[in-house]
Amino acid sequence: MSNLVEQRVPLKFCVSNKISSAEALKMLTLAYGDSTVLKTQAYEWYKKLKEGRTVVDDLPRSGRPSTSVTDETIEKFQKIVHENRRVSIREIAADIGVSFGSVQSRFQNRSMKSVLKIGRSVGICVLLAMEITLKGIK
Repeated sequence: MSNLVEQRVPLKFCVSNKISSAEALKMLTLAYGDSTVLKTQAYEWYKKLKEGRTVVDDLPRSGRPSTSVTDETIEKFQKIVHENRRVSIREIAADIGVSFGSVQSRFQNRSMKSVLKIGRSVGICVLLAMEITLKGIK
C-alpha cells in the first residue's frame, strides 16, 4: 500500500467518527511527519469520503498504458548500458524500440540532469556507477 493510500484510511476513520477535517490533518501530521499528504489532498479526500466514497484506493483510469517503462525495457536498458558505457541515447532508443525522450527521461529520473548537459557518454558512465552503488546498498 502506498503512503498516500495508507493515509486515506485514517481519514476514513475520522470521517466515520465525525472528527473535523482540520483535526484529521493534525493527526496525519503527527503520525506521518514530513511525508504527510498535502493539505489540499487531505481536504479533498476528506470531502470525498464524507460524500460517501468507501474505496480508499485509486480508481482505474482510462488511457493508453505506458509501454516504455516495463520490466523488460528496463532490463534491456541496463544490459545495453552495462555492455557499452559509451553508447548514445539514440542507440539505446533504437535497440530497445522506444522513443529518444523515454530513454532520456530514464536518465533524468536518476538525477542525471546536470550530467546530460556535460555529455551523453559521461552521463552513461555516471549512471552505471550509480546503479552499481545502489545494488551494493540494497
